[in-house]
Order: sequence, then C-alpha cells, then structure tokens
Amino acid sequence: MKAFVNKGILGVIMCLIMNSIAVAQDRREHYQRIEAIKVAFITKKLDLSTEEAQKFWPVYNEYQKELMELMKKRREARQKTEISPNDKINADLAYESKMLDLKKKYKKLYLKAIPADKVLLLYQAEREFREHLIKQLNHRRREK
Repeated sequence: MKAFVNKGILGVIMCLIMNSIAVAQDRREHYQRIEAIKVAFITKKLDLSTEEAQKFWPVYNEYQKELMELMKKRREARQKTEISPNDKINADLAYESKMLDLKKKYKKLYLKAIPADKVLLLYQAEREFREHLIKQLNHRRREK
C-alpha cells in the first residue's frame, strides 16, 4: 500500500514538473513570436536599406539583450522581502537611471548605423508597438 502511495505521489510530481516545463516552453515560444512580430513592425516602419539593416540589427539586438538583463535584475530586486520599502524605492529609481543610461548609450550606437530621422522613427515604432500590444492584451482580457 505504501509503495502504491509513493508511486502515486511520484506520478503527481512528475506531472507537475512536465506541466511547468511545457508552460515555460510555451512562454518562450510566445515571447519569440512577439519578438518576430516586433522585428517585422520595426523593419516596416524604419524602411531600412540592406546596408542600414546589416548595421542596425546587431546593435538593436544587443540593446534588447542588455535591456532584458536589466529588467530581470529589477524584477528580482523588487521581489526581495528583506529590504525596506524605502530601499526598494531607491533601488527602483537606480534601475530607472540605468535604463536611461542604456538608452543614451545605444542612441549613439544607433546613429552610427542609421540616420537620426530613423532613430526617431525607431523610438516611435517601439512606443506604437508597446501600445498596440497592450491594447491587444486588454482586448483579450475583456473577451474572457
């Protein structure tokens, strides 16, 4: 009887592990689909020449990588329970400052790859894409 219960518990644990792996994979695939749509959206908005695209996309991809790492650290800092609310506020402001520094750094790099008018279009395209994504999410939530 005890072996039967142990096998049952082991089976439940295995199901939970498999489910969490599947959910993580679904999230990754969902994120990758969103990123592909974002790339297409930005590409269309910027109307990059082949030469501009070859210079721009590696820089933009590196920016995204650094930004995601910074946002991950920010999320982790926000989840810490052993620090005071005041320290959390200060940490959050420090991350905002780091994000601004990152944007300034990459503005200079973008200008080496594409003209200023296209950098401006990039910022507008990113904002439009975020707004569109938020509208889509809100629409889906209302449908549920």
